[in-house]
Amino acid sequence: MKHIIIAGASRSGKTTLALKLAKHGFIHYKMDSIKRGIDDNFYEKRDDWREISPKMSHLIWTIIEDSETDQIKGKEFYVIDTCHVYPKDLYNKDIKNTIIIFLGYKDLDIHKKLEEMKKYDGDNIWTKNQSDEDNLYNLELGVPYSKSVCEECLKYEIKYFDTSENFNEVINEAYHYLLKKSNIDV
Repeated sequence: MKHIIIAGASRSGKTTLALKLAKHGFIHYKMDSIKRGIDDNFYEKRDDWREISPKMSHLIWTIIEDSETDQIKGKEFYVIDTCHVYPKDLYNKDIKNTIIIFLGYKDLDIHKKLEEMKKYDGDNIWTKNQSDEDNLYNLELGVPYSKSVCEECLKYEIKYFDTSENFNEVINEAYHYLLKKSNIDV
């Protein structure tokens, strides 16, 4: 097995994909929750993702490097889902034994996505506690972020999956890609 990092825009399918992979024995880290905990307890919230990305990438690198200790080595493999990072910062960390992919939505109709969220998101999803305006704002931020990430993925030869359309099909494509890269039979 290998560690997996699933990065990308908010509501692009990172956690959905990570939870599918967790059924294969991966330990799931949801970095957005960790970041919120750090922000709420130690810092003021920062929304400048270019500023956050190197720090978040270093935190992810540390988690994976710590898995190489004598007691854990080869026994734990992580699927880490995260927002707030760019391909360049993960690529520059030279994270070994790890597959990195990005999910995004370069051509998203944000109003259509909001309606899908209302229809399909369960009651325990964080978006249920936000207003439509806040959810639309987060989706609006995700479109230029996704475009930028897609360009960087091409530059650094990191796989990018666009969930603008056919969400479930794209998530399944990414799932099978990651299983194959991890040498896991389905």
